[in-house]
Amino acid sequence: MFDALFMGVAAREQALKREADRNADQAAATASEARSKVERMQMDVEKLLMITEALWIMLRDEHGYTDEQLIEKVQEIDLRDGRLDGKVAKQGPTKCPQCGRAIAARRPMCMFCGAPNQGDPFQR
Repeated sequence: MFDALFMGVAAREQALKREADRNADQAAATASEARSKVERMQMDVEKLLMITEALWIMLRDEHGYTDEQLIEKVQEIDLRDGRLDGKVAKQGPTKCPQCGRAIAARRPMCMFCGAPNQGDPFQR
């Protein structure tokens, strides 16, 4: 009788170990996928930094803007929400140019009058 009880406990332990192994494998796969996504995002950020730098150099060299002017403009944008924190202020919904009601950024047109939503291209 003790052997049968011991065998039941051992089988249950093995089942729990298999489940734990499956969970560990799934967690490892999820972590690997997250690492891949982060690496792709880092590459995107690096590419955007290069594009931004190239555009700035073109503007500076072709139109005579100064680094100080760029810094001032960046600070002006940063301070739109009243805080110099390195973040762009979140904007609320835009107003319909035709009827004046609020339009969500994701909507292509005003749901009240049908006018096209010509919101800020940098709206978040």
